[in-house]
Amino acid sequence: MAFTFTVTPAYTFSTSEKITYPKLNLLGTPVIYLDGQAETSQIADGAITTAKLADTIDINSKISTRSIELDKLETGTHGQVLYYDSTGLLTTLNHGTDGLFLQTKGPGASPEWAAQAGLSSVPISLITTAGADKYISTDSSGTIQWESKSAFQSVAYVWDQKASGTSGGNSDSTVDQTRELNTTDDPSGIITSLAANQMTLEAGDYRFEAVVPGDGCNNFVSWLYNATAATTLINGTSCRSYSGDRLPVTSTIKGNFTLAVQSVVDIRFRSSNTVSGGLGQAASISGHVEIFTAATIYKDN
Repeated sequence: MAFTFTVTPAYTFSTSEKITYPKLNLLGTPVIYLDGQAETSQIADGAITTAKLADTIDINSKISTRSIELDKLETGTHGQVLYYDSTGLLTTLNHGTDGLFLQTKGPGASPEWAAQAGLSSVPISLITTAGADKYISTDSSGTIQWESKSAFQSVAYVWDQKASGTSGGNSDSTVDQTRELNTTDDPSGIITSLAANQMTLEAGDYRFEAVVPGDGCNNFVSWLYNATAATTLINGTSCRSYSGDRLPVTSTIKGNFTLAVQSVVDIRFRSSNTVSGGLGQAASISGHVEIFTAATIYKDN
């Protein structure tokens, strides 16, 4: 119901009581009694101030959970972040410098803007590739970049090694000679076996590089030969080492080849002069072995 007002004199005379000026003055200060409650229509907009509210009023009990709308909060600055301070009150963190990240400092500390620190590890799912068959490398300035994967991933080395003072053997102008290969460095297992100067290789794509020396055997040439298929895989460079000068020269074999099946391959050599030490003269340097024919084999994984 609406408020009702009861007005009573501030002073009531008793029977036969004398009238005095002070008592008459009291009659001009009546007592007003209010009863009921104020209705919305009886309260002017903006008439109730915070000073008129009791400190004991429990505002939270009158507000439904999650019912305060965002537009009821204080207006802030674009980029500010709300967080609880050390007293448990909501406060704001002003926007940071462009490029900084919001960093938490752990329990009991306020968040702050900070530069992104390096990571000790990155989940592989977060790395975006630059396409198929790529790997990560660094350039001369240390910048990380994507590189195209080489078609050949495994490598093996094979060569002709002899004791110091031993020549590479005699050249023979009457036959195709198989150059000696007796030592390997093959951690990937490209060469299935090495026997009688011949290598057994599995089917696959290969790249091959070799140097084949000749010394005083006049005209000569070398080539990579597939003994299983009886075909030449790669021809080497043509060379000439004069028999009178005995100047050593190397024929180079370089190229790619593909084996459809497991095959036995070797390095062949043919010269126009039969001469002692024609396959390579010994250097005879103390403490060092003699190396003659040497090859590198790359295989596509």
